[in-house]
Amino acid sequence: MMTLAKMVGIDVPAIDLVDVSSIKNLPEGIDHLGSKAFIIERFDRMDDRHSVHIEDFAQVFSVYPQSKYEKASYRSLARVIAAESGNADIAEFIRRATFNVLIGNGDMHLKNWSLIYRDRQHAELSPAYDFVSTIAYIPGDRSALTFSRSKEFSDYTMDELEHLAAKAALPRKLVLDTAEETVALFMQRWASEKGHLPMDKDVLTAIDKHLDTLPIVTT
Repeated sequence: MMTLAKMVGIDVPAIDLVDVSSIKNLPEGIDHLGSKAFIIERFDRMDDRHSVHIEDFAQVFSVYPQSKYEKASYRSLARVIAAESGNADIAEFIRRATFNVLIGNGDMHLKNWSLIYRDRQHAELSPAYDFVSTIAYIPGDRSALTFSRSKEFSDYTMDELEHLAAKAALPRKLVLDTAEETVALFMQRWASEKGHLPMDKDVLTAIDKHLDTLPIVTT
């Protein structure tokens, strides 16, 4: 899913799948979970190795990890991003939200959205770091957070996005155009690449069936 996200223009760090046997100092027996491990380049370090401050949205909203599925919505996240950053980050937020609806990711909770302070003063949306299609494992799953009025993937429509844009004071045209462009690009990449991506056949089948249920795709 992270590879696919990069294909549709989402800001994804360098990633790879490596042999678990090539990683030192892992707990004994860890390989029973699979022979491959997902690795991702750290984006919270500068070229000189100094740390870059990051805060996830559970921290932003003073929410403890056990409440990461509560206390906020995409609408409230969007308000913060709009206040702290600019239109490029608003578009990236909508791009990611739309992508995760398309793959059926019900785990985009508050700790999977973060802000980064590259210049130590100004907040930006951090690179993406944890996208997975949960519908392949949890049939009937829905969004971890409310979009604007609903958590149902099938309710993520242009009308829902218009409502979100109005309530979060986002540029309406930017929101709708970004969602429409993301859907179009996703469908192109999915059709051409799904047979080559490193995923189980059950995931592919689940996403194909899921896409048929989404008005944002079928209308």
